[in-house]
Amino acid sequence: MTARLRGRFVASALITPLFVLLAGCGGSSNGGGDNPRDEGEAGAANAACGPSITKTASTPLPSDIPLPDGAGDPYEYFAQGATKVWNLALDGTPGDLSSLRDSYDDALKGKGYEIEGTDAEEGFEAESEFRGPHEGTTNFRPLCKGKVVLRIKLSS
Repeated sequence: MTARLRGRFVASALITPLFVLLAGCGGSSNGGGDNPRDEGEAGAANAACGPSITKTASTPLPSDIPLPDGAGDPYEYFAQGATKVWNLALDGTPGDLSSLRDSYDDALKGKGYEIEGTDAEEGFEAESEFRGPHEGTTNFRPLCKGKVVLRIKLSS
């Protein structure tokens, strides 16, 4: 084997794994990036809103859980065992998540709840834990263009 041929063989043996590695770094973890909700601010915040957010959930929020300012009824309800979950659509952008959470925490406090902790990932989500007549969590995330979803999860 000549030195030139050997050099080509070595070069291709080294470059092929590099291309495989680089190809694995692209894209999203969901295998195709077709779900804008999985792409955080860039995907969900720019996606068109679907008609499901105008529906009314089968089960309303308990009367001692306040609705956030400007919110209509929850558009979705489901149970996870004893845990109950509602989703509400609010006007907002990814930059509003923490302020929407803080405002809703104030509404919960007004109904006798204690806020036990908060957390936020700027532009992606803002959360809080509360305790009072019910124990639960809130989670604000981008939903679609001009809308934020508030998930209220009650564990008691």
